[in-house]
Amino acid sequence: MIVLHAGFSVRPMQESDLDAVLEIENAAQPTPWSRNIFAEGIASGHDCEVVEKDGQIAGFQVVSRVLDEAHLLNVVIAPAFQRRGLGWALINRLIERCEENDTSIIFLEVRKSNTAARQLYEHIGFNEIGVRRAYYRSAEGREDAILMMMELVGHK
Repeated sequence: MIVLHAGFSVRPMQESDLDAVLEIENAAQPTPWSRNIFAEGIASGHDCEVVEKDGQIAGFQVVSRVLDEAHLLNVVIAPAFQRRGLGWALINRLIERCEENDTSIIFLEVRKSNTAARQLYEHIGFNEIGVRRAYYRSAEGREDAILMMMELVGHK
């Protein structure tokens, strides 16, 4: 386990974490992933991590890597733990790990309506590079995704 921020630690996600991960996913996402998607992520070797404190899972992230690129597929902090810097710390951990592993670029998609997440990503250093039209399901039908990327220093 690695200390992440304010007494929270991060470790690899395990199958035994999936009940807690799904509870967070369902509480925080308008169109949550299924248990099977998380299980497949773990089985396929994606970087799946959980954030916890005193045995309670507070959030997670799932990252896919191909060659020298990383794609942040999902990152969620449980509503009860939001606004404590955990999302910021988790994404900065991802950036550090990518730099250590000679990753040159990180991509992510974020709902156009998710202003708080977009501001966080921009603050950290991600740039908007495009729009994926009607990418996400929503209560109103479909919602655009903002495609963002971060080019890592020393890999330009």
